[in-house]
Amino acid sequence: MEDLIDQIYSEFDPSIVVRSANEKSFLDKEVNWEALNAIKGVSFVASGVEELAVIEYNRPVASEKSFRVKRTNAKLYAIDSSFLKVIALSKHFKGPNPTLGEPSSPQGIIGISLLQKLEAPLDGDFKMFLPKKNISVRSNQPFFSRRLELSSVLFYRNKEVNQETLLWPIEAYRKLIGDTNKTLTHIYLSAKPGVDLGELKAGVSSLLGSSFEVKTYQEKNALIFKTSKSEKAILTLILIFVFILASFNLVSSLTMLYLEKKENFLAFKSMGLSKQSLFHVFFFQGMLISFFGICIGIIVGYLICLIQLNFGLLHIAPGQQYPIGFSIIDLFTIIASVSILSILFSFVTVKLLLRKSDEI
Repeated sequence: MEDLIDQIYSEFDPSIVVRSANEKSFLDKEVNWEALNAIKGVSFVASGVEELAVIEYNRPVASEKSFRVKRTNAKLYAIDSSFLKVIALSKHFKGPNPTLGEPSSPQGIIGISLLQKLEAPLDGDFKMFLPKKNISVRSNQPFFSRRLELSSVLFYRNKEVNQETLLWPIEAYRKLIGDTNKTLTHIYLSAKPGVDLGELKAGVSSLLGSSFEVKTYQEKNALIFKTSKSEKAILTLILIFVFILASFNLVSSLTMLYLEKKENFLAFKSMGLSKQSLFHVFFFQGMLISFFGICIGIIVGYLICLIQLNFGLLHIAPGQQYPIGFSIIDLFTIIASVSILSILFSFVTVKLLLRKSDEI
């Protein structure tokens, strides 16, 4: 599950995200773009502005021969074309080829769930509203507005992206709001495969200085990743608790074996078998039971995992099979936990049984 969460949040969120440490926005000229692109390990660099927007759709009502207006909020990413490479959009879209259009006719790219929320076709009649800043409450026109054309649909495994995202070219955004200073709110960097994000973050921070805040996608979604790790730790504790409950079967097996052989203890004593030797017999009997149980459990468990991995019998959502991952560390953790519990329960059980025995 931890690997699945990492994949989901690394698909759309760039490897590194930069924003101003003190203000909401900064100027384009404050950044040395040439040096930023030259940092070792950087694949693509993009810039943009993130704002809240309102999208309006005039949905035709055939029975009434009129239109019903539907509006919804969206998270607007006013970005340059490099952002499409940063988020690998070529692998995550539905419908026509995604494009931001031309300067004279800009086009947007909308999340699939956001489009469904509007109950609209891709070529529908849309309008976008952006709130004006520093205006009076009594203003007659508190929004910038213009007609919105869409080229394609975003389709990521992260549902939040599909439900709220609208991509639009930054030059069209600046023209709409009258931004001549070329302000930005974010810089997005995509890392090359295998690059250590901690080292890349350090390089970016060193270049940009203390006036910028640099975060990896994991730090940006810190709560999600911490929750995932906590969930894994809790599941491990639950698994160990199950092992403890299962160990009572071992205790009952050893106790039944002891009761069956109790009548033969005098014969064992006459043959020269000491109490210590008898302890070894029962103790290693418990070890054998545990060994075969561990082997059978591992074989059956990993067989079920392989079936799920290849055939996807269980699903956590439509079209999304339950994730399966193999880890050597987890394997040795399970084997070590079961082995320690088996040794402990076998030792204590046999010691207590033989201590109460007067036959030998």
